[in-house]
Amino acid sequence: MATAIKLGEEFTASLLARLRRIEGQVRGLQRMLEEGRDCAEVAQQVAATRAALNRVAMDLVAAGLEQCVRLELQGKPQAEAALRKLQKTLLMLR
Repeated sequence: MATAIKLGEEFTASLLARLRRIEGQVRGLQRMLEEGRDCAEVAQQVAATRAALNRVAMDLVAAGLEQCVRLELQGKPQAEAALRKLQKTLLMLR
């Protein structure tokens, strides 16, 4: 059974704040399209939004890796399963 990543309250709050900003970026993209803005401007904002989402994903994976290392150091058997799950997650993000 894989172990769920346990995130601290501050870390979770930080990720949620970033996701809310990303949500605002997506709404801005919708507005840009509705207003008929230049394709290059829209594409630039899409790239910025994608980069912000990638950063959230990588921070989650990094937190998971840190937890895996801690489990491994403590000799917990679920460390290997958690590591395999994180490896699959990393491959999804490519």
